[in-house]
Amino acid sequence: MTGAMRQFSDALALGRGLPRALVRLFAADGPFARYPGPAAVVDGNGRVLAANGKAGEMLADAARGETKLGLALHEALMEGTPAAAAVVVPETQAMVSVTILPAGGASAGTGPAEAALLLGQDMTLMRNLRAVLTESRQRYKDLVEISSDFAWETDAGGKLVFVSPRGALGFRAEDMVGRDPGTLFGLESSDESALSFVTKTLCEDVTVWARRADGAHACLLVSSVPVISEAGEWRGARGVARDVTEARERDAALARANAREQLLAYIVRQIRDEIAPQNMMNAAAATIGKGFGAAGCRIYRALRDGGFTLAAEYGAVPEAPEAPLSSLSPGTDRCRGKGTDHFVLAIATRYRHAVNGAISLWREIGARDFDSDDLALLSEVANQMGIAIEQLANHEELERISSTDTLTGLVNRRLFIEEMGRRLGDTERRRRTGALLYLDLDNFKCINDSLGHHRGDVALVAVADVLRSKVRENDVVARLGGDEFAVWLEDASADEAVTKARELLAAAGELAQHSVDSEHALGFSIGVAILEAEAPERLDQLMARADDAMYAVKRAAKGGVQVALPASPPPRAAGGTQR
Repeated sequence: MTGAMRQFSDALALGRGLPRALVRLFAADGPFARYPGPAAVVDGNGRVLAANGKAGEMLADAARGETKLGLALHEALMEGTPAAAAVVVPETQAMVSVTILPAGGASAGTGPAEAALLLGQDMTLMRNLRAVLTESRQRYKDLVEISSDFAWETDAGGKLVFVSPRGALGFRAEDMVGRDPGTLFGLESSDESALSFVTKTLCEDVTVWARRADGAHACLLVSSVPVISEAGEWRGARGVARDVTEARERDAALARANAREQLLAYIVRQIRDEIAPQNMMNAAAATIGKGFGAAGCRIYRALRDGGFTLAAEYGAVPEAPEAPLSSLSPGTDRCRGKGTDHFVLAIATRYRHAVNGAISLWREIGARDFDSDDLALLSEVANQMGIAIEQLANHEELERISSTDTLTGLVNRRLFIEEMGRRLGDTERRRRTGALLYLDLDNFKCINDSLGHHRGDVALVAVADVLRSKVRENDVVARLGGDEFAVWLEDASADEAVTKARELLAAAGELAQHSVDSEHALGFSIGVAILEAEAPERLDQLMARADDAMYAVKRAAKGGVQVALPASPPPRAAGGTQR
């Protein structure tokens, strides 16, 4: 339309024949015929001289003198000054802005005009856009004001320049503006959470632990974008933050409940899947320690005469690990404490309301202290462990009954054979020696025949006491059956074995009170078989040699010691040399 307006200006400059010149601009090939909006030319009396096809509604409105457009046209023609007015098309409700340009007559602004050009522009789109923009801004404003989230913006100096009206975390919006969010919320300046308020890149859902106005902690979820000027300069950041503290606490509570269920289920599985009692306790200690994120764990069993004894442990053990157990009593079966280097949590285990053990956990100072949730969870674990400890005690009692001689309390034949199988294997691997003493009681049958089996049982118990008192802790004493006994001397040489056998013969004097008479004194016939490191044997071979040596004593005069002949050397391998 620049060309059309230039031609309009040229027509004004001609002065003479102005109406006709303006009319020619509306010819089929004229510029105003192609004008996108309504256009028309009227004379000084308002009569239409020319118009394009879109000018109908505009001219109809102008013809009504009482309308805004009619009044504006009259004023422009009478005073020779430009004017403007708006027209609303009834059918479409389209709004057209009309500009009135007077032409001819006296100088502009000094008298009536000879003609006027009316140009309309459809403002519907712009009006709608403005309305949408206004509505959008209002919608945003309403949402920001009622949202539980808070919106914010910082400047290039990192200070808050805008905070949504409701404020945040107990702070009023007006008290937050102009403050540094890191200082306001107690954030570390180097932490990512503080950087999210002055970000230079897009940040989404950054977890920020902030400080409320009352000093309590709050968990925020922050999303922010940088503010960049048209020149590409960073000018700050803006974003939204949501207080998710309550949601996090609910999630944490659910997670803790779920963790309790999983930990309990896992402990039960570990106990169930381990057949060996000690393995079961070790697995339970490791599982409990790991499940609680503890540095270590100990499981104790209660003693009959009071106190506790260690059953299993996991992790590093602090100094005086039993100290927390002193706080446990019938009225107080749980305790939390703090030592020099550790936080400690201990709780008693029970079976049928009686304390049968305890569990103790510890964490290093600097880690999280144990809290009420930990205590509640450990209480549930203690219920399970109380049952497990009782099952272990029952198992051990059954094991003791099945592996010991019920009369003397010594190892029975079955357990002796099992234990010797393990020890002979260790001895062979370590290339060490050992000695087996095979003992048969002299004149024991006389006691049963003359004094009765009860006196015989008393004598057997006395024999067991003598044997136990004369051997070392790592030796093995067994009653093989009837009046036959065996003693395994760990890491003993031939001389040491003979010395020990003679010591037992001397100790037999303590059994005199159980003898029938002095001619039939209760004593020992002992056969000794030495296990050489260079000539390993099976247990049956070793026992056979010791048994033969014992019977050699019996055949001789009883009450003596006989050392068995050395074992035959192992067969020489083909192509090798005998050692």
